[in-house]
Amino acid sequence: MRCLTLAESLRAQGAMNIKFMVQASSRILQRIYDSGFSVLDARFVTGTKESCAEILDWNHQNCQNDPIRPWIVIDGKYASPSSVEPLSHIANVICFDDFPYRDFPVPVIVNAQPWTTELDYPQHADRQILSGGRFNSIHPRYFEAAKIENRQAILITMGGEDPQNDTAWIANSLGDMLTGYPVIVAIGPSHPDQLEAVNAINQHIPQAEILYAPSSLTLAAERSFLAISAGGTSCYELQAAGIAVAALAVEHHQLEFINALERLGGIVSIGGPQKSSDERDSGPARRIVQRFLYHSAWREERIERGKAMFPAPGGPYLAQRLADILLK
Repeated sequence: MRCLTLAESLRAQGAMNIKFMVQASSRILQRIYDSGFSVLDARFVTGTKESCAEILDWNHQNCQNDPIRPWIVIDGKYASPSSVEPLSHIANVICFDDFPYRDFPVPVIVNAQPWTTELDYPQHADRQILSGGRFNSIHPRYFEAAKIENRQAILITMGGEDPQNDTAWIANSLGDMLTGYPVIVAIGPSHPDQLEAVNAINQHIPQAEILYAPSSLTLAAERSFLAISAGGTSCYELQAAGIAVAALAVEHHQLEFINALERLGGIVSIGGPQKSSDERDSGPARRIVQRFLYHSAWREERIERGKAMFPAPGGPYLAQRLADILLK
């Protein structure tokens, strides 16, 4: 969670009154509580017009007499420039962005994609673009995992949704290649057919340990040298952890993400989304996974390139840059 990493870094630099307003699973909410933050009830999905109106209403009721201009951090795929614009009149607004780029009318946009630069956005005198891998929101424990030697496990994680049940496809198509390796399979909270996935895992990867809706992959990263992962921010975390990544685009918007990371030399694509995972040719994926398993020099080269994109936890650096910009 990018916002949680930033909140922890801001608190470490002296910020005292940090609250979350979010719709999330009980596991994610518990992770926020365990980190020592309070959570306000949210009736709407983050970034939508309704959500931003809800934030405005809360601010009006609770911050009218506050002499310090509040900060509002928005991180949501449904956020749009028009929905967040009203917030910029009452607060210093920071928007996390990915691809496609959104021209948010706010003081700061943070885009930690390693291939992104400030020139990818329209230039405005009153806006700062904090771009590139140094502004990552990767939890420090992933960087600590990179120091662990002789990791033996293979991690399979298709994200929170896995719309075509590619977890089952991986088990059916690649399971025989994983014999003899400890395997960890993470099944997300919105998986469409857990029973089918579990049946495929039990049949083809019987040694696998299944994690249901984990709030973090840090423990799995500490044990893994290779991951078969959906495209998404988990790819950042796994590369920072020194793990080789074979990436499968489970949705069309992940294709550009995976291709961009592959051009930088870290992860390797093993396929894209299909109407049904049964339509996907397993040959390319099998060839890439085999190379990861048996060509250690090539695997280690991919790992080192991935780690170079994210040399250190970006939370403290991001928090300091935000302070420099917004408190000057």
